[in-house]
Amino acid sequence: MNFTFGATFSAKMRLLIRLQKSNGLIRLRINSSSLGWKMKKIALMLLFMSMFFPLFSGMGQAAESAAVVPKLFLNGQPLQASVPPQIVQGKYTVVPVRIVSENLGYQVGWQQDTKTVTIHNGQNEIVLQINDDSALVNHVPVQLDVPAMIDQGTTLIPLRFVGEQMGLAVNWDQATKSVYLTREEETDPVDEEEGDDPSADPGALISSVSYDSMEGLVVQYEGELHPNVPFKLDNPKRIVIDLPNTGYGPSALFAGAEVKLPVTDNPYLLGVRYSLFAKDPDTARLVLDLAEDADVVLDDSDPGKLRIQLGEPSGNNGSTGQQTDPSVPGVPAGDGQTSGGKVYTVVIDAGHGGTDPGARSVDGRWEKDLNLQISLKLKALLDQEKQIKVVLSRPEDKYVGLADRVTIAEQNKADIFISIHANSDPKGTATGTETYYTRESSKSLADVIHSHLVKGTGLKDRGVKQESLHVTRETTMPAILLETGFLTNQTDVNTVFDDKVQNRIAAEIVAGIKQYLKLS
Repeated sequence: MNFTFGATFSAKMRLLIRLQKSNGLIRLRINSSSLGWKMKKIALMLLFMSMFFPLFSGMGQAAESAAVVPKLFLNGQPLQASVPPQIVQGKYTVVPVRIVSENLGYQVGWQQDTKTVTIHNGQNEIVLQINDDSALVNHVPVQLDVPAMIDQGTTLIPLRFVGEQMGLAVNWDQATKSVYLTREEETDPVDEEEGDDPSADPGALISSVSYDSMEGLVVQYEGELHPNVPFKLDNPKRIVIDLPNTGYGPSALFAGAEVKLPVTDNPYLLGVRYSLFAKDPDTARLVLDLAEDADVVLDDSDPGKLRIQLGEPSGNNGSTGQQTDPSVPGVPAGDGQTSGGKVYTVVIDAGHGGTDPGARSVDGRWEKDLNLQISLKLKALLDQEKQIKVVLSRPEDKYVGLADRVTIAEQNKADIFISIHANSDPKGTATGTETYYTRESSKSLADVIHSHLVKGTGLKDRGVKQESLHVTRETTMPAILLETGFLTNQTDVNTVFDDKVQNRIAAEIVAGIKQYLKLS
């Protein structure tokens, strides 16, 4: 290695410094015809100071960042973590993923083979892959300032990004090196005339759910349990029972899971599913999958125990023996029959909307607009079918939360739920049409509709896939999500935004719905 530094101070004063590496040693030579020895030493000191000051400065900043352990607060209350948060790159706070599940109450999943973290809060879904600079928020790619990472076996995630995507206000206090998270508390106005304040209900905690051939379905609980009126749904036949202000103990349900109880000795009952249907307040949901039509009887005469039994239907035109809610909008009056046969309710869900635009196409158009265009065309065609009643989750460009979309489907007692979306790919190379489902009871619907959807788009068939998506997971009727094409691919964009193609897509989906419902 040879390094030469020269400086000319005047016509008679010139300094030449040479660094030479030879046999592992570095030799320093200073040549000057005019400088005295003292001046040479001063010049040498200035040289070394100029070389090493930037290094010391950088080391100081890095040490300062490493030494700072930020404090975390949620609505003013300190959050404790077994592994402390860190500041990386001098300004970004990353926290152990356990803080998200244990302190913020979100559902967290880990996929070992892909090293992917999935976070749900009942409204939004975030997918983070270790060391990936982009994330998926409700299937839309979003660029990250700092990626998720693994440090000494602990998975760390960017706090500001996750918090803000989940609806929290995130603020940094430089003086105290603290992060303040604020969650807005949502309260509904109380109708004083009714004198019914749901928040006054202390609620219940379920300790176990079991099935016995003699007692039927048995729910053991602590506290005050007030079941909603059961309601019946078709395709497949099932009875749904919601338990408001009710959660599960750790022995009854793992966070974010759905438990299935097989039943083999009941002529009316195929099996039972139970899960936490909603949060804030918690609502537990029981779904009884029926082998044939039946009435249901709830018995809570014993404290801490709810018995649910099925029996022969009483000929009440398909009700559960408890009564359904006649006030729910969109439900046909009477017995739900027309002279031509049963009326089926189909919910069409135009993905995204309003302040949630979805993916952006390569030519600057938004997914929310495409989804609504296809949904409106689909409704116009379905309105011509006498045995189909259509409900739109959003008939216009407005924001509708994921949980609200599920509620619309449940309250309207939908027979089918179809969510319309378009896809995106950060690399911009993917093309084609996909269909997603979550529960096995939705697979046959997915298969039928997908075969028609591919005909409608004319794009590459990317197949039917099973994925845990909010609207297909939390609904109880057969539910699917359609990805018509990739907005990051110009060919797909030209196809799906074409008015004639959209009409063809709508017509094919209608044909698939009629095939699935066995309508002529």
